[in-house]
Amino acid sequence: MFKQASIIHRSRRQRILIAAVCIALASQVSFQVYTPGFIIALSALLLPIFLYFNADLNPLLLSSMIAIASPIFRGILLFIGHASQTETILHFVVTDMAFYLCYGGLYYLLYWRRTQRNNSSFFLTIVLCDYLSNLLEVSLLTDFHNYSYHLFQLLFVAALVRSLFSCLLAFAYHYFTLLMRKESHEQRYYHFIWVASSVKSDVYFMQKSLGEIKRVMKNAYLLNQKLEDLDVPQEYRDMALAVARDVHEIKKDYRNVTLELGEYFGSNQDAPMQLSDILKVTTTYIQAAIKHHHPNVVIEVHNQVDLLIPKHYYVVTILSNLIFNSVDALPKDKLNGCIQVTVTSAGADILLTVSDNGQGMDDRTQSMIFQPGFSTKFNATTGNIYRGIGLSHVKIIAQEQFDGDITVDSQLGRGTDFQVRLNKAHLLQEE
Repeated sequence: MFKQASIIHRSRRQRILIAAVCIALASQVSFQVYTPGFIIALSALLLPIFLYFNADLNPLLLSSMIAIASPIFRGILLFIGHASQTETILHFVVTDMAFYLCYGGLYYLLYWRRTQRNNSSFFLTIVLCDYLSNLLEVSLLTDFHNYSYHLFQLLFVAALVRSLFSCLLAFAYHYFTLLMRKESHEQRYYHFIWVASSVKSDVYFMQKSLGEIKRVMKNAYLLNQKLEDLDVPQEYRDMALAVARDVHEIKKDYRNVTLELGEYFGSNQDAPMQLSDILKVTTTYIQAAIKHHHPNVVIEVHNQVDLLIPKHYYVVTILSNLIFNSVDALPKDKLNGCIQVTVTSAGADILLTVSDNGQGMDDRTQSMIFQPGFSTKFNATTGNIYRGIGLSHVKIIAQEQFDGDITVDSQLGRGTDFQVRLNKAHLLQEE
């Protein structure tokens, strides 16, 4: 705890030092007006920006450090350059310090102490601080004499112009960072939807597999019972019983994992999503995922349906499997690779079509493509076959969750169209 506090203090000291040095250097970009020693400098343009982006720093401390660094730096340069006598230089330094101290004090009283802050009040405060601080500096340089309308007009215009440029720079950079942060959060949201959809779909099929595990366990136990009625060695009966016992343990672990994943990614944690948002999440994430290996592939979306879908993760699974399948069908060196996702209304159903201009498939492949385990793809390096369970899962989800189906139409050398029919009533239905 104490170590963290010391780090924070060190960070604040560093920021104050950086501000003092930068403003001291910026003060050298200036021109003299009205009276000797009074300058319109770039430093007063940078000061509001430091105040805006360091709202946690006490402006009295910040302006005090600047009031030490900037005028002394100016005084040293005047002394080295023999621009004025020592007494005059000290006078210039004191008035310069008065400008920054007045600026920080006014900012502290008018803005920093307020609990509610906004950009409008910040701008007005900066204009007032600049104007009054300049007025004080001129007054000290002229011994509070020679006031004129032209002076007040000059000081106000200088304060307005510098404050306007400062605030425009600060506000523009602030909103730019907000947009970047929003984009980053949006990408994280897309990633979460993607992961949640994958897990929910896996849990769905894991639950279906539990029935098969139970069947194997039951058959092993029944085999043990039948072997007792036969004249077989005891070791065979024990082996059958051990298989039943082991499968039972596997079933328990499998069920526990399924239950935990199902509870963590439970449907009560999900709000329904618009179909347009589902399409955006899926296509944006896939486009980002394939940009390195398939930089020439373009994914186009044409949506004519507006639905609020509770079980959006299943729709994401369907879309992602079909789009990735189309991506795999496009040669990496293809310059005009295009995948079109089209959603239209067809009475009580919607038709979701994913088309590509890839290699296409022959009739035999089309007849087998939805069979579990079938795949036309393999890794040429390892020889491992991609099992191709994605499309079979798509078919099962479309049929069991949305009372639909999927068909394929493909021509060799021209491309493939996958069309998924989904019932609207089932799409609008809760889990």
